[in-house]
Amino acid sequence: MLNSRYPYLLALIFAVCLCACSGGGDQFTGYQREYIGQAAIGSAITKKVILRNESMSDVQHILGLNFETGTNSDGHFRIDKVELGGVALNPKDKDITVPVGSILQIYVTYQPLKIDTTVANYGGWSTGSEEPFVPHDPAADEQSAVKAMKALISKDDSFDPNTLSKPVAGKHGIHRAVIAAVYDQPNAGEVQIEVVGDVVPGPNGEISAAGGSSGECPSTTGILCYKGGFSMELPELMTTGPRQLQMTGPAVFGISGSNVTLDMGAFPSVLLVLKGNGPGEPLEGKPINAVSIVVSGAEGVKATGTFDGSKLQVNGVVFRIRVVLGEITEKDINPGLQAAVDFNVKDLTMTTSKPYTNGSITLNVQTQLAKEPSGNAMFDQFLGGATVKVTMDGTLTSQ
Repeated sequence: MLNSRYPYLLALIFAVCLCACSGGGDQFTGYQREYIGQAAIGSAITKKVILRNESMSDVQHILGLNFETGTNSDGHFRIDKVELGGVALNPKDKDITVPVGSILQIYVTYQPLKIDTTVANYGGWSTGSEEPFVPHDPAADEQSAVKAMKALISKDDSFDPNTLSKPVAGKHGIHRAVIAAVYDQPNAGEVQIEVVGDVVPGPNGEISAAGGSSGECPSTTGILCYKGGFSMELPELMTTGPRQLQMTGPAVFGISGSNVTLDMGAFPSVLLVLKGNGPGEPLEGKPINAVSIVVSGAEGVKATGTFDGSKLQVNGVVFRIRVVLGEITEKDINPGLQAAVDFNVKDLTMTTSKPYTNGSITLNVQTQLAKEPSGNAMFDQFLGGATVKVTMDGTLTSQ
């Protein structure tokens, strides 16, 4: 089982330091549990979670809001957006001011990637085991996570017993994660929000979500499917020229006549690892010797453009950039990846540099990052002002 205190250790130390630095004030901690709902493999459900500033005199300030380290390692949950008074906040994970009497709305999406129950021990409730998941009938298991959930629900009004799933063909799982909001005003402290999801198999009995990693194009009409190369160049950081990277799946363009759309939320991920902080190395002089940069499409964005049978141009492309300390692999990439920085690069244009010929095409995207693109001083030391050149040289096929 996970140590029940470990996920909160860093945040609690952080809160203590904040209290000491702020010159006084009482520490506080809060805990609430939110049942997001039931979702089958291959589907998703979103719920609005509310943090309320009950005070009519004190403004609240949140230093950071994200998943506690290690509680969402499988990526079943994600925070889509954070709103204050119906207005989306940017950035959504730090430096948030909540006026007196206001509510902060956190939109959490539960998209289960596998049916294994989360191994966790916090909030007075233990789930999962270290052994591999073996499908079984929860009703026949006196120690099942489902029974534990029902017992807990009877003590917790945040759950509605009527929303609990009825296991399909004896297969069932429960996923849990903790979101932490760390405050420094009016007092230092932390509110922990445990989110709970209820997973059942997909419509065809699927117990895991392969996503775009299968490398297969959708078997539907009205699409153009790009497969092939994806190279990235950061001239200020990479003296060896463009780096050939691996896309985790195809890029799928919807096509209607000469019009095309690109759902950025479905754009495959690409991983770029920069290593070395010695002379002439990418991170020369920086306090870290390896970072992993995950490039993917931004959720909820649909870019549009045209294809005349020769040249493809798409406007409004938005890439999401996540930077992780150290080196990770493609298998570590998931929607809930714990990243040191997470930001979008907006208003990009994808153009054709080599026209479509005999099924082949070359596409380019180029931009220069802002001086402080991530809002993190350490990472902006090498990301700020960097030129980014992407070349996609591959095939384009219609279904």
